[in-house]
Amino acid sequence: MEGAADKRSLGSLGKELWKASEDALTAPGHSSPSFGDRVLPEKLFALRRELVLLCLLALAIVLFLLLLQTQSAVAWDTSLFLTVNSWWNPSYELACRIFSELGSFYFWFAAIFVLWIAGKREAATYLLVAILIHIAVGGSLKYLIDRPRPFEILQDINSLYLPEDPSFPSGHTEGSFAAAAVLGMKYKRFLIPLAAFAAFVGFGRVYYGVHFPLDVIGGAVFGILIGLLAFSFDLSKLQARMERGWDKMIAGIRRTPGTEQKGRK
Repeated sequence: MEGAADKRSLGSLGKELWKASEDALTAPGHSSPSFGDRVLPEKLFALRRELVLLCLLALAIVLFLLLLQTQSAVAWDTSLFLTVNSWWNPSYELACRIFSELGSFYFWFAAIFVLWIAGKREAATYLLVAILIHIAVGGSLKYLIDRPRPFEILQDINSLYLPEDPSFPSGHTEGSFAAAAVLGMKYKRFLIPLAAFAAFVGFGRVYYGVHFPLDVIGGAVFGILIGLLAFSFDLSKLQARMERGWDKMIAGIRRTPGTEQKGRK
């Protein structure tokens, strides 16, 4: 009987201690631990996601480098290019020249500016980072791989114009898919139209005779991974710094000499 009473007393004591700990945790002014329970796991998850995307991007680059060294892949690439390029219609040349500028980094920097002044500053910041990564990755690969353009190694093809930089990867396609990925993650309802636009840009690069299909496919894969990578970053601090710089610039523009003299009087 004494043992049973001891067990009951120990059980009631445990319940009282548990209730007291719950009351302490829920008391006013108590701050629950966040770094160990929430912040650190979230940071580790974000870091792991960024590392995975970086590894996938590196793996994709290696894969396409191997494809460009494979005779069967190059033969398929050339055959598909000649088929698509043979559909060229000179009557569409003016429209094609206008559309060829879409997807360039000039176009996307203009889109960043429009988003910024329209108040979509988070989207503008994400797009800016995506395009900067695209320029760094795509520009480096172009000159490291140094693949010739179709018009440099093939004869009797239709070329809208003759770019001087190397062919792989397609910069217009990479930038368009990077933008489609990062903006599509931000505004999911626009993901399909953005992806369709990027695919149309990529098709045009082959149709215009300035890229092989593998240049476009590689640019699309790299661009998607770059867009997802940019969206995985926490850009709140960068956005805040950009906003402070923008506000200072606008204040400086509005501060005219005449206004300053009136204020002094």
